[in-house]
Amino acid sequence: MIRTSIATVSLSGTLEQKLTAIAAAGFDGFEIFEPDFIGSALTPAALASRAADLGLSIDLYQPFRDLDSTDEAQYARNLVRAEHKFDLMEQLGCDTILVCSSPLPSAVRDDDRLAAQLHGLAERAHRRGIRVAYEALAWGAHVNTYRHAWNIVAAVDHPALGTCLDSFHILSRGDDPAGIRDIPGEKIFFLQLADAPAMAMDVLQWSRHYRKFPGQGTFDLAAFGAHVHATGYAGPWSLEIFNDVFRQSSTGRTAADAHRSLRHLQEQVATRMPGSAGLFVPPARPDIDGVVSLRIAAGPDRAAQLRTMLGSIGFGYAGRHREHELELWRHGELTVAVDATSDTAWTAPAAGTPLPVLSQIGIRSADPDAWEARALALEVPAHEVELPGAVSESADPAADVVRLRVTEATSIDLRGPASRAAWREAFEPQSQPLALPSLLTGVDHVALAVRPDDWDGIMLRLRSVFGMQPNEGVDIPDSVGQLRSQSLTMTGTGSASPLRISLNMVPGCPAGPEHPTAIRRGGVSHVAFTCADIFATAAELVTLGHRRPAISANYYDDLVTRFDLDPQILWQMREFGILYDADGGGEYFQLFTETVGADLFFEIVQRVGDYRGQGELNSAVRVAAHLRAGC
Repeated sequence: MIRTSIATVSLSGTLEQKLTAIAAAGFDGFEIFEPDFIGSALTPAALASRAADLGLSIDLYQPFRDLDSTDEAQYARNLVRAEHKFDLMEQLGCDTILVCSSPLPSAVRDDDRLAAQLHGLAERAHRRGIRVAYEALAWGAHVNTYRHAWNIVAAVDHPALGTCLDSFHILSRGDDPAGIRDIPGEKIFFLQLADAPAMAMDVLQWSRHYRKFPGQGTFDLAAFGAHVHATGYAGPWSLEIFNDVFRQSSTGRTAADAHRSLRHLQEQVATRMPGSAGLFVPPARPDIDGVVSLRIAAGPDRAAQLRTMLGSIGFGYAGRHREHELELWRHGELTVAVDATSDTAWTAPAAGTPLPVLSQIGIRSADPDAWEARALALEVPAHEVELPGAVSESADPAADVVRLRVTEATSIDLRGPASRAAWREAFEPQSQPLALPSLLTGVDHVALAVRPDDWDGIMLRLRSVFGMQPNEGVDIPDSVGQLRSQSLTMTGTGSASPLRISLNMVPGCPAGPEHPTAIRRGGVSHVAFTCADIFATAAELVTLGHRRPAISANYYDDLVTRFDLDPQILWQMREFGILYDADGGGEYFQLFTETVGADLFFEIVQRVGDYRGQGELNSAVRVAAHLRAGC
């Protein structure tokens, strides 16, 4: 199996805390980042002993900067500095040092001279049993591509000198990593991996502040990893992540996410290289068949308002749980469970989360147990796979349902075939069958509020466990600030509609019912239902007592300038408060309810053609309308 490693710079805390978290997360070793060692009270011998006690190897000492110099006297001093590092590495029991290409004005700009200086270092390292991994910094003054670094290493042709491949330095420049396959695997002395979001900024600042774990950014690390694996490289796959948020977050949680990201990446590489040895492959994702139920934790204070809102969009009361404060509301095949439980520690696991909140998303699956096995293989903690003590939807807590936590407040329930009967048995049915309009046809997407420090971990969980694919994220300025929104999609089977989840990051949200952002924004979380005819649906909702926030007339005046809409359709949109968007693939119509409490609202949408978005650009208009309505 592939060995896993992580640079200590990737985590918060003291060096001792970092090592404990690295071992607990399942890593085989670590890179010691020199500033972490220098700031530690541990002696080299104590650090080596601590690593051994934890079962960790010290895989790399880094970084050694600015070796080469056009000033020969400075180069000589640099060699003396290197010898001191070799002394330290011998005490640590570490045999590989990372040497970066120089970004200084004094960097050597002649390949032959640079090769000679690297040869001099390699000779000294070889005498000490140490290997030198030469890395091209993306901002290096002379050597700034992996091909150039490899050409220098090949020219030196010394057993103690190899190259280090860093995915960030390669992919941030837009370099084609296919050339990695031309490098012999035994000459790749080390591999460092980092993902990153697409950003238009100075590459040095991008590197120092915005790196992420694999599966949290936009780099094609699966292709990159496949190229490396094809060379026969046998060293550790290591993470070197410079990220301001990670350096302030929980050390243990970040380390666990880091190790999960490497497992996720290996699975992606294995998909591209079937039959390749050594790669981690978790149980496959079973098929899903769409969203079948939603559970909303309203608590006793918001339950009445939620019932009224559901009734105004065509849902009817269908029964009460035989044992718990849980009501069933139906609209055709759509099911919403209204949870009026007073124990909000259960209904909303995140302490202080404003109610109501979408607490469960039910998805039909032929094999929930396989989902459980997959989640555990990808190191989702067991207590987040099955919630101990949670009230079941049925009399049997294990009735063919596996619950996977997504956010602190929301889980995804994978429901097997037997859960349908268990659900029916759990509720006292209405004496008279429901007579409801058939307006809504399914669930288009759900949107969840996410705290900034939870964002990357949730993104990784959705992508690794559920295989959700991210769409392009958007930053939305609105009446109270700026909202970061990222949608992800998981495709179902057959005729099932895809599962779409939008993550909405609001600074400080959710931070409790007293938090001003939660109150002033006028809704962050929502459920969007689909319909076949938005105008017929809107007209019917009026008869049901639906109350909508008033959309500004300025919005519709602007639509005329942006889209070639039929005047009759535009008039109907004004009449019913319907918003509109279009892209190259199709059109999107949407209307909203008022909010229930500070945060939750419902949306009804119609997709025409192959529209890919979720009307994100209309969010600012929606927020303003909710604020004017006092939501």
